[in-house]
Amino acid sequence: MSVIGPKDVGCGHGASTIVMAQAYPKSQFFGFDYHQPSLDRATTLAGEAGVGDRITFEQASAKDFSARGYDLVAFFDCLHDMGDPVGAGRHVKQTLAQDGVWMIVEPFAHDNLKDNLNPVGQRVLLRS
Repeated sequence: MSVIGPKDVGCGHGASTIVMAQAYPKSQFFGFDYHQPSLDRATTLAGEAGVGDRITFEQASAKDFSARGYDLVAFFDCLHDMGDPVGAGRHVKQTLAQDGVWMIVEPFAHDNLKDNLNPVGQRVLLRS
């Protein structure tokens, strides 16, 4: 993997970013969210958790977060809330390292595609 640390897009108050930083103490993490008050809270919580020195929080949308060559970009329970999930996916694809990984975690989905083809599921169905 490349040397550019993991990114948590749509990090909100930073819970998932903090958990990853605690699990991987030799890594630097970056959390992006469009909502500055959430990022301010995330910074406070990361400091309280003892990982504030290894996490950088920055205001950005899923379609314009900075840099390139990320080894991991994570979306935890946020892709379904994005106004343009396809655009967000395109941006992730452009910013990943050659061997990078995009991890998407959505808390609820059916096992069969046909069961997810409801108005919400159709909205987040990504096409390459």
